[in-house]
Amino acid sequence: MLAIILVFLSAFLLFQVQPIMAKMLLPSFGGGTQVWTACLLFFQTFLLASYGYAHLISSRLALKKQFVVHAGVLLAGAAALPIGTQMLQAQSETPALSVLIQLAMAVGLPYFALAATAPLMQSWQAKVDNEHAYKLYSYSNIGSFLALLSYPFALEPWLGLSEQSWLWSGVFIAFAAMFYGYMAHFYKRAKQLGSTEQSAFRGGVHRHWLLWLGLSACGVMVLTASTNAMTQNIAPVPFLWILPLALYLLTFVLCFHSPRAYHRLFWLATLAVSVFIACFLFFIGSQFDIVSQVILYSLVLFAACMICHGELVRAKPSTQFLTQFYLVMALGGALGTAVITFVAPQVFTLYYEYPLAIGAALVLFAVGIWLDKNTAKRTLLSASALSCAVLAAGLFVWLDGQFKSNDIERLRNFYGLLTVTEVNIDGRTERRLIDGTTTHGVEVLAGAGKGEPQSYYRPETLVGHLLQDLPDGSHVGFIGLGAGTLAAYGKSQDTYTFYELNPNVLTTAQAQFSYLSTSQAALEYHLGDGRVTLTTEHQQGQKHRFDALVLDAFSGDAIPMHLLTQEAIALYLTQLNDNGVLAVHISNTHLDLTPLMRGLAQQFDLAIVYGEAKAQQSHGHDVRWVLLSQDHARLSAYRAIQSPWPSSTATFVWRDDYSNLLQAMKFMGE
Repeated sequence: MLAIILVFLSAFLLFQVQPIMAKMLLPSFGGGTQVWTACLLFFQTFLLASYGYAHLISSRLALKKQFVVHAGVLLAGAAALPIGTQMLQAQSETPALSVLIQLAMAVGLPYFALAATAPLMQSWQAKVDNEHAYKLYSYSNIGSFLALLSYPFALEPWLGLSEQSWLWSGVFIAFAAMFYGYMAHFYKRAKQLGSTEQSAFRGGVHRHWLLWLGLSACGVMVLTASTNAMTQNIAPVPFLWILPLALYLLTFVLCFHSPRAYHRLFWLATLAVSVFIACFLFFIGSQFDIVSQVILYSLVLFAACMICHGELVRAKPSTQFLTQFYLVMALGGALGTAVITFVAPQVFTLYYEYPLAIGAALVLFAVGIWLDKNTAKRTLLSASALSCAVLAAGLFVWLDGQFKSNDIERLRNFYGLLTVTEVNIDGRTERRLIDGTTTHGVEVLAGAGKGEPQSYYRPETLVGHLLQDLPDGSHVGFIGLGAGTLAAYGKSQDTYTFYELNPNVLTTAQAQFSYLSTSQAALEYHLGDGRVTLTTEHQQGQKHRFDALVLDAFSGDAIPMHLLTQEAIALYLTQLNDNGVLAVHISNTHLDLTPLMRGLAQQFDLAIVYGEAKAQQSHGHDVRWVLLSQDHARLSAYRAIQSPWPSSTATFVWRDDYSNLLQAMKFMGE
């Protein structure tokens, strides 16, 4: 029973720390979903290192020496506590590498010690209870699953990040103390059974190791690609990280705890349907509401992971190869995450890794069936899986050709996917900048409206009124560039300073749109996260210089939460002059940010005006902007055009160490 408790607790801590650390890192790296992907790579890489360590000492050292070595590793992990990070300036050229370095310094040793615990304990248990050694893995996955579920509902809503860090660190110390007691008790038992000599796990390389590698890599690729797809248009927050990871772990629990949970014919049929759902989600998923998207993405993820992990269980070896099995699985997980993090952005200009990973699950199913000589009708099952993959690939290629027919350019990097398209609508030619699946700027090249600001920035919006009303010689700051549309409002003596995180956005705005080149204002550009850059400038003594500061930093349809915290607003106010205006773009398909804006206005005693501009064409956008100012009289001119608040939801305020996106979900306030 103590072994079960310790395996459960180690896994619980292992997966509880993942959203904690990722959330700590978000403000330093632009607040995008890519941060979570990079974090997954770190966790998978350290999992691989810890499994390699477990395999090495369990196969090379006698039991007593294993205990001594691992006791030292646990002590080193405890000495590195408490966990936590300091805000860093992300390196623009290698932000993913910066995430890995930051995490290694902040949580590397404790994470390594915990990750090695489960495979070591299973190898030890195999000495005295060979039959139930693999069962410990299912208890480990149950602990991981419950850790993920508890974070957004039991931990995040009640505790700030610093409190979460201290709580986690305290439980780690308690776990280490219990583990020392377990080792002392277990050694006495093993000695009585004569099982304390050097391990016999020297069976060479198992013949199915490539299949283990492929299945584990494929499962992680489906997980990571699905998470990216779910979060690119909402927000990179723990709940939407945790749900896919929890489903991924649930498939491990089901498959390893009871082989009967995986029925090959049923899950093949489920994945066959899911692969076609995935094709349509890839192209039109953003057209669905948030609940439908989450359900459909979850269904596809669950079916693909059941196939991968069910086949892993069918192919698992005897306990002689136990630590080798887990080592290869960890290697597959690390390789799969590395492909999504480093390879895919360099190779693909769309998120092709998502359908490819799901198709790979069908192919690996066919391989697993073919290698299992005891499977009835294995030829038919293998052929069915491959036929489904071919049909889905044909459909995808056709849809992809239709989808890209209007594209001019595609760029992809760590910060996301940019697409420039041209369309002819209502007798005019429009060029559009699309981030993910969300339009971030429109320019009319021919027809009515040519040369005028469009979309979210048209003259009748609050930001349009504000920029038109500013006197000549105004200095305006912009966090977020987009297509550079707002530069069109610049006057001859104005200075417009743009802060843009993604270098591809600046390149595209300058090369594909004319707003920047035709602006009358003097334009300045600063690459890097707007808040981090403003903080640096503030520390250098640059204060009270903007007549207006415009916050329009979207990633897809997601708003980086670190730009809307109490501390962020305090920073912005130091950069505005006494009667300066802060304009915040809050248009969003899934989030109602007006309660947050009202809460921040109350917190800082700011005047606030809300304005909503309805779409003028069927293909247009409803636009929401908020203006805030310390000078209450400054916004009086905009009272006549303000809109009624869209909801009466209770106000709230986010802080750097506490934010809960569920508060802003539109369905939560309805």
